[in-house]
Amino acid sequence: MKKRIFLLFCTFVFLFGCSQKESQKEQDIYIQQEGTVADEEMPMQDGQAKVTFFDVGKGDAILIETSGHQVMIDAGYDDTADAILGYLKEQSIDKLDYLVITHFDKDHVGGADRIIKEVETENVLQPDYESESGQYKEYVEAMIDEGIKPDVVTQTMKLSLDGIEFLIYPPQKKDYKEEDNDFSLVISMTCGDILHGGKRVLFAGDCEKERLKELLIQKEFDLSHDVLKVPHHGRKGKNSKEFLMAVSPKVAVITSSDEKPADDEICMMLNKLGTDVYFTNEGTVTLVIRDF
Repeated sequence: MKKRIFLLFCTFVFLFGCSQKESQKEQDIYIQQEGTVADEEMPMQDGQAKVTFFDVGKGDAILIETSGHQVMIDAGYDDTADAILGYLKEQSIDKLDYLVITHFDKDHVGGADRIIKEVETENVLQPDYESESGQYKEYVEAMIDEGIKPDVVTQTMKLSLDGIEFLIYPPQKKDYKEEDNDFSLVISMTCGDILHGGKRVLFAGDCEKERLKELLIQKEFDLSHDVLKVPHHGRKGKNSKEFLMAVSPKVAVITSSDEKPADDEICMMLNKLGTDVYFTNEGTVTLVIRDF
């Protein structure tokens, strides 16, 4: 019964998100979801950014496209790499300017070795720690084979591509109780001038309570964002409520699976904030920010 109630609640939240399309258009944020919203061609132009949150189960694989560059954040599982590579081929994308691995859990780094081997990857960014997992070792071997030396992000890093500013905020400690997850790199993406209608997207990896606390007290950037990739696939933890309130997103994307859906408490928190929520287990989510 509890599972049924949860599924009905999440269906309500999803439908609520779809019901807000007009308000999103007014904000120059357009969203479509595979299997639920009619697909349409979205040719990239100056002043646009396209963000694709792939349906790779309970894992992250996110592609950011601008008029002249491509950035990928995480690479899903080893067995979901074909779906990502297939999309890149369909879109005639044969080069990534940046591949950012937020942390080394298998649902974030698993497909990285395939992508590095099959797509020209100019720069790789990663956090400052190592893993003993087989997927991590395959990722390291692929970089060695391709002659890529990753940039280990230990200080706040900024990038500028086609009018979009990226701020990469690294973990502030060498050790965390929640190993791997709290080592997540956090990426803030700003499209245009915030004072003149620009939009901001926050990619929060798998941050848990210690890392969320760091984000709540840091002074590097404003936590308020228009769009949030919800941390840790919608798992609730200490500091989750304070974090979501600080971000106060208009749109949230949760990378979840049918077997491991988001916690209903997180859905309720976002609903109370008036956030439109999308779940990748309902299909790949595509977000386009225009006119910045």
